[in-house]
Amino acid sequence: MQQATKKNQPTQRLKFLLSLTLAAMLSTCLQTSVFATSQGTVLTVNPALNVSETVDEDYPPDENNEAEPTWVWHPISVVNEPLNGFNAVRRTYALPPDVNPATISTADFEMFGQQFTIAYVLQQPTSDESFIEMRETVTIETRSRNLYDILPYLEQEIWFERDGFAGTLVLDIHSITSEVAGTTRHTSTATRQRTFPHLSSPDNSLIPRTITDGGTTFHLSTVEWQSSSTASVDGHPVASSHTAHATFTAQVTQTRTTGYTVSAEYVGTVFRTTQGKTLFTAIFYGEPIIEIWLEEPEAEPVIDIPVEQDYAPTAQEQGNINDSGNALTTVLTVLGVLLALGALGTGGFFVARHFMGYNVTVYSIDGPREIVKAGKIKLDVTNPEPTIMLDDVTAKNPAQTDRYIIQIASRAAAKLTGKTVRVVLHDQEAFHEIPATAKGTPVYEFEVNFSDDDESGASTGVGALGGDAL
Repeated sequence: MQQATKKNQPTQRLKFLLSLTLAAMLSTCLQTSVFATSQGTVLTVNPALNVSETVDEDYPPDENNEAEPTWVWHPISVVNEPLNGFNAVRRTYALPPDVNPATISTADFEMFGQQFTIAYVLQQPTSDESFIEMRETVTIETRSRNLYDILPYLEQEIWFERDGFAGTLVLDIHSITSEVAGTTRHTSTATRQRTFPHLSSPDNSLIPRTITDGGTTFHLSTVEWQSSSTASVDGHPVASSHTAHATFTAQVTQTRTTGYTVSAEYVGTVFRTTQGKTLFTAIFYGEPIIEIWLEEPEAEPVIDIPVEQDYAPTAQEQGNINDSGNALTTVLTVLGVLLALGALGTGGFFVARHFMGYNVTVYSIDGPREIVKAGKIKLDVTNPEPTIMLDDVTAKNPAQTDRYIIQIASRAAAKLTGKTVRVVLHDQEAFHEIPATAKGTPVYEFEVNFSDDDESGASTGVGALGGDAL
């Protein structure tokens, strides 16, 4: 264990240095973005298209009381066409639902040498439709964590309706996860059978009082004797060798799972229809204008006296200032984006190198039904003699059993077809040949048994799984 810890120290130092570098790069990107924001960026505010300022001549604004802007909605289209024997003008406005239609202009106006007067107004409502991708999580309680036992309790489709969005969501089978919801402890009597051959006499003192199996101490309960061979003494057969069949017992406490909490996600596109803008079309009819020319006295000339004003930059100078500020902002923004991409690339390489290299998952079998995940191993598939070392994962496994299920990912199983995989646990080893049928399957698994019932270690293939194991 100390040697394994020493070997892992360089890897831990490398991971620490890479994490420190990633944090420094992200901090630099954040500082660059803040610096770009804090620069003297020129903000140009353009007046709204549909707003115009009107000033009351009787109450001119002063420095402390500025006139509030009056909203005037401009038409989105103006069409001049003959209509009902008149030269008509059609003005179309698009107003939001919360805007009073009285804000549109219906006053008379002159155009093409004619006087146009409002005739009537048409109204046409519209609607807006939006959609989003939605993921909804559903949680249920089950007594099994097997995928085929869980699926009957999950609906294939559900109806989603929230915040005005509605639609059908479909079960994402790959998102199903399970957690232990509750456990109980059960105490029972376990037995072990041992045979002791070639004993000189049927004496119970020749039998050990206790044995140890899987970390549990078993005590001697009963002994049955059997004669193995006989010898002739004075013409009478006498037993010369004896065999003892001993039974050992122990009180074993096991933890059993009473239920599981299963979570599944449903995905799909949901839609929402809302009231859009209302189209108002004002129809104006035109009539010719009759002009009467009258002579007017000439107005006296008005002399303008220049008044000194504070200097203000011209439009061109203001534009140059805006361009300089925008150029500086653009350069700093591009620099921040490049640094962020570099940090993300380094982080992705780090994660892919140190957290996505596992291709073997080990499960321990504790009792007749309990299966516990022991850990993950990176198997070298290019090795002519691929070997799976169980010592590291068994050290972290609280069950401490001798039976394990080995799951090999599809990318590794495809390269191991036809090869024999060696599984080592302490001083015991087992062999398993990967069949050609393992290629192309999501997961291939087989069972290994190192119990005392099979001293050499047994390996049994259980086939290729058709789906992800829970």
